[in-house]
Amino acid sequence: MAKHGNSFYLELPRKIFTDDYKGLSTNAKWLYAVLKELEHRLTGRGKDSSFFQSDKDLSEVSGIKRTALKEAKKELRESGLIETWQGHFEANGKLSRKHITYYRIN
Repeated sequence: MAKHGNSFYLELPRKIFTDDYKGLSTNAKWLYAVLKELEHRLTGRGKDSSFFQSDKDLSEVSGIKRTALKEAKKELRESGLIETWQGHFEANGKLSRKHITYYRIN
């Protein structure tokens, strides 16, 4: 079940369109929209709203090249719209070698 209970629309806060965020690049704004969609799909109601995604997968989903993706993520972190941290996923009691990025949308 999608976080907001409806799979036909994306809830996007209006704050992204305010003067406080007008300096964000187009890539950063698009990435924010993509991250909101992923949050909607990957988290549930009342649960922790953090989720993970590799840069490779996020690049493919968003259509933003990896080098530009890193800059867009930096813009979003610095603006306070997202929080990120690095980690590994656990499978069969072992941590993966591959680093993934965890996201929390503010």
